[in-house]
Amino acid sequence: MKSNIVLIGFMGSGKSITGKLLAYRLGYSFVDTDTAIEQEYKTKIKDMFAKEGEAIFRQRETATIQKLAQKSHQVISTGGGVATKETDMQELRKNGIVIALTAMPHTILKRTGNDKRPLLAKKSNEERLKTIIELMAKRTPFYKKADLIIKTDDTTPLQNVEIIMKYLKGVK
Repeated sequence: MKSNIVLIGFMGSGKSITGKLLAYRLGYSFVDTDTAIEQEYKTKIKDMFAKEGEAIFRQRETATIQKLAQKSHQVISTGGGVATKETDMQELRKNGIVIALTAMPHTILKRTGNDKRPLLAKKSNEERLKTIIELMAKRTPFYKKADLIIKTDDTTPLQNVEIIMKYLKGVK
């Protein structure tokens, strides 16, 4: 039986808060891949993007995921682009149930606000929305491969946890 829960989805879809609540409810540890990368490499992700580029960040992300996937009884919240990397997803699926949290572009725009995420930084709201729509179009087919998909536009993180708990009872 798989012992990890892997949350995938676009930035601002609710992975971190839902993941923390779910981990608490299950008695699991919570791991955010972005935070794990920042801790291991002692650099903020936005600085990695700026100084070393996205390719280096993605290599580090893969290395971090390979380490995390070996552990058990954790809720793993992934960066928004992880689902598009087949090798990372294969690694995570070995011991993990994959759950996608999704939301509409306008919801994401509202939730990410004046966020400093590298892919949205220094852009007007119109540019941010255009970027969100373009990235979502590329990533949605990958999110659809999840074991469970939850639309989070009109649900609270606690409601998302309840949906996941019901799903897990049916799986186990």
